[in-house]
Amino acid sequence: MIQRAVFPVQVAGIRSVLVVLAVLLLLRPAPAHAGQDAEGRTSPFEALRWNGDVPEVQVRGDWYRPLVIHDVGVEDILAFLERTQPSRVRKRFGEDLPETVRNMGRVIPARVDLTLVRLADGERVELAAVACTKANRRAIWSSNQDAPDEDRAIASRIPRARAIADLLEFRRRLDDQFAYRHLKDLSLDAELQRVADSFGATVEVGELSDALHLVLMRSGDGHAMVRSPVGSGESGHLPFLLAEVGGGVVAFLPDRSGFLDGARPFVLALDDMPIEEFIDAGRPWVVDGSEQLVRHRVLRGLRELESVRKRLGLPPDASVKCTLGERPDDPDPIEMELPMDRRRPTYGTWPRRDSGILDSNLGYLRIPEMSDRMVPHIRSSMADFRGTAGLVVDVRGNGGGTRSPLLTLAGYLVGPDESPWVANVARYRASDRFPADHLEARFMARADDPDWSDAEREAIARFAVEFDPEWDRSEGFSDWHYMVLGPTGAPGEYFYDRPVVVLSDAGCFSATDIFLGGLRGRPRVTLLGEPSGGGSARSQGFRLANSGIEVRCASMASFRPDGRLYDGRGVEVDVVIRPEPDHFLEGGRDVVLDGAVEILRSE
Repeated sequence: MIQRAVFPVQVAGIRSVLVVLAVLLLLRPAPAHAGQDAEGRTSPFEALRWNGDVPEVQVRGDWYRPLVIHDVGVEDILAFLERTQPSRVRKRFGEDLPETVRNMGRVIPARVDLTLVRLADGERVELAAVACTKANRRAIWSSNQDAPDEDRAIASRIPRARAIADLLEFRRRLDDQFAYRHLKDLSLDAELQRVADSFGATVEVGELSDALHLVLMRSGDGHAMVRSPVGSGESGHLPFLLAEVGGGVVAFLPDRSGFLDGARPFVLALDDMPIEEFIDAGRPWVVDGSEQLVRHRVLRGLRELESVRKRLGLPPDASVKCTLGERPDDPDPIEMELPMDRRRPTYGTWPRRDSGILDSNLGYLRIPEMSDRMVPHIRSSMADFRGTAGLVVDVRGNGGGTRSPLLTLAGYLVGPDESPWVANVARYRASDRFPADHLEARFMARADDPDWSDAEREAIARFAVEFDPEWDRSEGFSDWHYMVLGPTGAPGEYFYDRPVVVLSDAGCFSATDIFLGGLRGRPRVTLLGEPSGGGSARSQGFRLANSGIEVRCASMASFRPDGRLYDGRGVEVDVVIRPEPDHFLEGGRDVVLDGAVEILRSE
């Protein structure tokens, strides 16, 4: 059942890769849907709305959050517009998308491939050959004429009675569909009563959103989110990026060309507040999860420094003071004052390295995202690696997506005398909103599903006897569902019998947690680097009717094979190696990859 579900995705993914190669390399005539550039007055989106600064689009009748438009990241498009036309970002994105992309030095065809997140269920979706039409663009233009001031159209304050109604709806929806409603020692009624007691005659939507966000962050759900439809109004951002290394935090330029100070990579303080105090102050605003996930998210959140200052009761400032040192405990640091940036700096995909064969005849498979389009890349790379002496699989910084890359790679890692194995176990909330096949998109099914093979059914039966979850509430939940890995039977699949090292870090999350948890402890596989973030959710969303606040929460409780939850823990590694500061710079040394190579050479 599970393996057969992957094959149609593989075919679509292969076609997508061939299209991109044809357009970029001009090696052969392009397929029909890529043969003509999109006009400036067209759009692939049937409708467009904004959730704060985040676009939400309608395609083929469903609403999505767009991620990639024909290999051009939506975040990159918005950052370009913020830089070049800051007062017209929404108009240009909605009405002049092809022209905007051309101004970036890229091009999109008349039919585009889209990567999106479906708002109804949080699923990452790949849509191929979506037409850019004038009718779509006219519809968006007409909508903009009806609401010329989008920000003003969203109420920033609502009456107290409506805010109370939203609190009741928030509680009701969590009771109905939130898998981790009772995971933590959280008195939801008392917390919501405290929020209600703070209300005046009218309630700021932004303040209500913040209050609900703080409550939900204590739940332990790494996918949980509360987002206001009203922008914060804060536009000051750090003009650099932060990342954690062994022993401290480094500050580097967004283009990764260098540190703020070449001799002093470590940031000791911001605005005279020690960096560790900033991290501690930011903890309530991120999920009460694993330590590595908390620190990872807080450091990334510091990019929006003006908003952070406001939350901490600090005064606004057009600049930021940085205290930098040669090492985290440098007794003689320097101070540097930099102007704040209107544009939020982006991390992008890191490390940026292509798959290929390394020295010593070792394969290197880079999987920067968990998406269906990675399936043909994995298969073609594994064909190239057939004669290699060992394999490095690099999923660092991979924030998740779909599970098809795991099913694909796992098919190469099971020997002829080895049985399929259970990689993930979960229950979902028994809500009327969720269908009986709610976990099918996660390649999971009940033990009695008729589509299991005999070998898979035996693997589940053996596993279920010993499975002992660390936390379980069967009341109000579905039966157990299982994800089983083994050979897929795909053409060209073979048994890779050499040692494999998988690289991990705190940026690994969601489907990448499942990837790591599914491979950990397997014969010939070593996990190296840093523990993953920890999260597995089948995230579901809803909006509160009066405020428009968007809420997302986990609909399933998801466990590792050893019975431990993914959320709050992550997946530990067999060998801990932390990056050095220059790992985050272009051309810097990657000691984690070096460590993997050393292990494979020794084996």
